[in-house]
Amino acid sequence: MPLAATPIAPPSDAVRSLAWTAAIERASDSLPRARGVARYRRRDYLHDNRVAVAATFDATAGLPGSGVFVNPATGASLLVAADSQPPVRTAAAVDVVVAGAMRTAEQLRFRSFYLAAGAARSLVVHQRSAAAVPTPLVAGTRLQTTLTGCTPFVVPRILETGLHRRENADWVVEEALDGAPVVRADAEAAAGELIALLPQMWQRLGTSHDRLDPDQRARALVAFAGLAEDPPDGIWPAEVDRQATWHRVRDLLNDERPLTIGLSHGDPGLGNVLRLADGRLALVDWEDAGHRVVAHDIVKVLMSSPDPVRLAATLDAPGSLRPALAAAGAMPWRRQLATALLLFLSGWRNRHFRAVKRRSVTASQRRMHALIRVLTVLLDR
Repeated sequence: MPLAATPIAPPSDAVRSLAWTAAIERASDSLPRARGVARYRRRDYLHDNRVAVAATFDATAGLPGSGVFVNPATGASLLVAADSQPPVRTAAAVDVVVAGAMRTAEQLRFRSFYLAAGAARSLVVHQRSAAAVPTPLVAGTRLQTTLTGCTPFVVPRILETGLHRRENADWVVEEALDGAPVVRADAEAAAGELIALLPQMWQRLGTSHDRLDPDQRARALVAFAGLAEDPPDGIWPAEVDRQATWHRVRDLLNDERPLTIGLSHGDPGLGNVLRLADGRLALVDWEDAGHRVVAHDIVKVLMSSPDPVRLAATLDAPGSLRPALAAAGAMPWRRQLATALLLFLSGWRNRHFRAVKRRSVTASQRRMHALIRVLTVLLDR
């Protein structure tokens, strides 16, 4: 009887990302690529499932963007240890590849960094869920190209875009900024800085006012009804009255006053912010950018801050927006923030089921407790 074949383990996401990166380099005019005989040579990379690093890359050299590869909480390097995995060889010229944390087997997402030679570059790649449907990266990139120098934030310049047709993946080449993630000691100050700068961006780019879309209102009402009337165990903070909160939510969602609409980053939490060497804040990852209720962005900043409940209690209408709010007869700012949070909570059930699947229910419950507490604070006045 023949022996059963040993199943071959699929390559790690980092190794897949290296292969895709090499193919994109050959199609790009903005990325380094080997030419002539050199293009047949292979470089060694150390890798685990999520990160691949060129064996010759010196992570201690203080290169542009080197702070991106350091854990802001501990100061430890995020790069692969030399003895963690055997090397893999590829024709890619990239220095570091980081596969996306929210990746799936069907949709690979990663970012590659070119830092060791010449101008710093960053390659962002998102695989499409359907071949004919562009990823949000495409629309976000189109908006991002219009924003350089037009916002109080530093926004990375877009150098090139394309489609990796074999893998149906959209890709974008950006400049790599010389910055680092916001460290824990700076998180509260950075959150406050974001909340001050975002209204300046909306004022520069222009805002309008409109009533809440009826479909969005209906989804939010149905979702919160389920959250209030039949919640999973442990999802509500013990001190919050569910029925009283549900009554206030219905009152809010039936408010017909208009909301402030403008260009929203979509996810401007601290995880998408870099503190640059000169002290300025850079706002990166614009794939979710679009025109929506701008209070959404403030909610995302709140939920990334060290103490969202305390910060929510301090918020009031930004001075730069007050004339427009008054002229439009708009909903008061704190009620706009509460409405944006309710729109986000429309997806609470799907997020809960994903947490159950990932066995991260405790962390999900903590986040839901924070969201509900912030909501009650915003509704208080």
